[in-house]
Parts: sequence; C-alpha cells; structure tokens
Amino acid sequence: MASRARRIVPLWSNRTASAATAVSLVGGSALIVLDCFVLSTGAVKLVGLAFAGGGLGSLILMWAEFYGSLNPMRVALYHALAIMVGCVIKWVFMGMSAPYLAFFAIVLPLVSLVQVRLSMKRLPERDLPRKYDKAEGGAAFPWKPVLLMSACTFACGFGALPMQPLGFGNTIGVLLVTSLVLFGVLSESRWFNFDTIYQLAFPLSIIAFLFVAPSVSANAVVMTACYDAGYTMLSMFMMLVLSNITYRFGISAVWINGIERGIRYLVEIAGWALSATLPLVASSSVISGIYTAIALVMIVVFVVVLFTERGLSAKWGVSLHDGGGIDGAMSSSRLAMRVSDVSAKHDLTPREEEVLQLLARRESPSQIEKNLYVAHGTLKAHISHIYRKLGIHSREELFELLEGEDSRRRERDGDSPAIGSNG
Repeated sequence: MASRARRIVPLWSNRTASAATAVSLVGGSALIVLDCFVLSTGAVKLVGLAFAGGGLGSLILMWAEFYGSLNPMRVALYHALAIMVGCVIKWVFMGMSAPYLAFFAIVLPLVSLVQVRLSMKRLPERDLPRKYDKAEGGAAFPWKPVLLMSACTFACGFGALPMQPLGFGNTIGVLLVTSLVLFGVLSESRWFNFDTIYQLAFPLSIIAFLFVAPSVSANAVVMTACYDAGYTMLSMFMMLVLSNITYRFGISAVWINGIERGIRYLVEIAGWALSATLPLVASSSVISGIYTAIALVMIVVFVVVLFTERGLSAKWGVSLHDGGGIDGAMSSSRLAMRVSDVSAKHDLTPREEEVLQLLARRESPSQIEKNLYVAHGTLKAHISHIYRKLGIHSREELFELLEGEDSRRRERDGDSPAIGSNG
C-alpha cells in the first residue's frame, strides 16, 4: 500500500479501498471463527488470519491519515486514550464466552472502519489529506525514527515470544504510561512535553531488556510491565513523530506509515525467530552475550539519534524535493520547514515551536488554545517568549521573518526564489 500511495490516497475516502478493507476484516474474522468452532482444520484459520491482517493493515493506515491531520497535542491525547481503552477491551474479551467473542470479532472491525470515516468528516476541509499532485514534488524518507523503532521492536521480539499470554504486568505497564501522557497533556504540567515520552521510552526498554529480563525473569509481572511500558511509550512517540511529519510537511501518511509498519513487523518476526532458534543451537552463556549485545546496539542507536535529532520538533531526516509547485501541500511543507529552521536557530522550546507552527498557519488565538489545551494566559506567555526570542513584536513581523528565512535557505540550497505570501 505504501508503494501505491500516490494512486490510492486519501485512503479513508477511497471507496474501493474501504470496501476491500471491510471485506477482508469481516471475511477473515468469519473464517477464523468458522475454523475455531466448526471445521478445526487449521488451514482455514491461517487464511482467515491473512485476510484479517491485510484488512487491519489498511485500517491502521486510514487511522494514520486521521492522526496526520491533527496537531501533536491531540494525537497524544487520542492515541493514549485509544491504547488505554484497547487494553481494557482485551481483558473484557478474555472473559467472554465463545459466541459473544465470535460476534464481536466480526462486528468491531466494522465499527472501527465506520468511526475512522466519521472522524475524518469532522475535520476542517483544509486539514484533510489530499490527492497526490506531481507539482508538489516529494520528500526523502525520514529513516531516523524508523531506525529507532526497529531497534526496540527487534529487541522486544527477541525478549518476548509471540505465544506469551497476556498477563497482569502487560496491563500495568500500558496503563501507567498512557495515564502519564493523559495527565501531562490535560494538566499543562511544565515537566511534560512530547520529548518526555521520547526520553522515557528508551531507558524503560533498555532497563527491561538488559537488567530485568535476564536477572528477574522469574518475576513475570515486573518483566512484562517494563517491556510494555517502554514499548508502548515508544509506539506512542513513533505515532507522534510520523503524524507530526505528515501534519507539518504534508507527506503522505499512507506512504510513511506503510513503510514504517512493514519494517516494524519484519524485524519483530526476525526477533521472534532468533529467540525461538537460539536455545536449540547455543548455550545459555552465548544467549546471555547476545542479550547484552542487542542491548548495547539499542543504546548506541538511542544515543546517535538523540544527539542528531532533538525530539519531536526535529526534521528526523526529512528533506523536501521541489516539484515546481508553490500552492497547496508543498507551500505548507515549506512553511513548516522554515518554522523548524527558525525554532532551532533561536532555541525555542518544543512547546514554543508548536505554538509557532500554529501561528505561522494563521490560526487564531482561540483556535490555538483549543488545539493545544492551554489557557489564554498560558498562550499569551508562550507568544511573548517567542516574540522576545525572535526579536519581533507582531505577526506581520513574524511572516516577514519566515519569508526571509525561506529566501536564505533556498539560496543556500540553490533552489528557485521564495514562495509568495500564500506560504
């Protein structure tokens, strides 16, 4: 789907894609139910899993389009709530009798498909994903967040086999980190910003992998809580990064998330396979050494990316290729790139850059307050700090500054003259 993104986006409004997703989800679930309770062949179940998995992949990319149309504050809030509710639903399902389980396994995917379409229709027209236009050019793939996610996913796959049952520790880990994010977003706490998720995800994963798994493996609650806390935190940050790249630069959510998800599942399978085969061919000391080596690789990746990309507001390896157009998504992309350059140059905080992005998009103060869940006084303080750091006194001066920064960047890169006032 990532390879065909230019032809099928926007995915959520593509009737053929929606119909195929519904058929795959419902048909796959029906085949699984049929094999589990009637046929018991195993083969039909595998076919059902493949169909349901394909439909789920398409559904995930539709939701990625939705998240890519929101500012990061709303992404953090909605995604944390979704994970929290999903965790509760899993536990409810574990206590259901077979007929109820079969019914909801078929119905709930359709509910999610309807919900993503209704959610997209509630967004302003200007925020909806657009069809690909050759005049808009393209972008280099942001490989740095994918490298981050791949390293941790491989390690988690290696440390926890897929047949491990859902335990109490899993739920504790997930609920702790999602509650932390919800509290941080809604409370306007000064200690919380999106980089808090980034800074906690890797230490949690590394500690769980390097110390907890080998030495406290008998304590399944502690081990699974650390694993799921770190991995959930990293997954949330990954959704924030990729959604924010789509939101700022207009890059297709189907393209960027399709590639990232595909790589993530491949390395997860590789981790599972290595974990399953090592005990058959290696001694416990060798396995322990591999544990340490994987943990060291995780630490190196974390340190390298941490010192090259300073959190959510970084470019994460994104660079735009000009296709000649000056309107629509590409002008917005250049505007976001200019804001990133200005923020880095003037040492703006992540929250200040988020406010600056919205100011540059000509959002009104009331709209910014609503989008970022901040009080009027808090927003005024942020704007005052931004203006002081940039040495300006009004929005008009801000737009002039951004236009000037764009001219300098394009001259440095050898591009054509700066875009007009529509940027």
